[in-house]
Amino acid sequence: MAHPFSSQYDSASWTDQLNSIVRSNSSDENLTAEAYRDLYVAKDYFNERLFGGELPDCILSFARQKNMLGYFCVDRFENTEGVTAHEIALNPTYLKSRGDADALSTLVHELCHLWRHVLGPLNRRGGRGSRGYHDVVWAGKMLEVGLCPTDTGLPGGKMTGYRVTHLIIEGGQFDLDCKELIARGFKLNWHDRLLPSPSTEGDEEKTWDEPLPTKKKDRIKFTCPGCQLNAWAKPSAELTCTSCLTCLLPNNAGAKQ
Repeated sequence: MAHPFSSQYDSASWTDQLNSIVRSNSSDENLTAEAYRDLYVAKDYFNERLFGGELPDCILSFARQKNMLGYFCVDRFENTEGVTAHEIALNPTYLKSRGDADALSTLVHELCHLWRHVLGPLNRRGGRGSRGYHDVVWAGKMLEVGLCPTDTGLPGGKMTGYRVTHLIIEGGQFDLDCKELIARGFKLNWHDRLLPSPSTEGDEEKTWDEPLPTKKKDRIKFTCPGCQLNAWAKPSAELTCTSCLTCLLPNNAGAKQ
């Protein structure tokens, strides 16, 4: 089914679609449709270029949350007929300050989470990864599409964990496809008018694609997904159940992904 925000591109080849992306800043369409059309055009483009067009549709949205660039959430929306849909959100606060290429890389980061959940291989427990966790399968897909995961925001950082951002690989597939898209005239026309404060703007070491659970206390609850063993520790702790030989998950790890 064609999406209403991108239906004007569906009948043409991707070359024709790229050519048609160049558009006037003074659009006559509804402002909401214009803002979300940019996201859906980019999503469809990268789905075709990086994922072979195999990703299912999802609901794209804007969400402001401190120190968060974007997130993927499983089955977050439901219509009146009971049909569910996954959500990908981008933080409009950082769209202008980071530039279109970096903002689009966050979109692809979240598309990799969508791929992991829907199309990724099953793990030994019969699932496709733990919600909120950046696993080795997801990291491998990120590298394949041209993004390098890092938990520090710098080269050489750990590629897996609950708090992982990424770097664009120069000359990688995302880099090449993104440059082609922007060269054709594509841009994200709408963004937050208020820029990030100097304490956070451009600070890749502290601005993430997925926030850690926030608690007033310095310890949170961890649970083994197998035997339901509970333990309490700092949010950054990495706990393992020796009986099930699996990692304990934060109690609210499934809230976002």
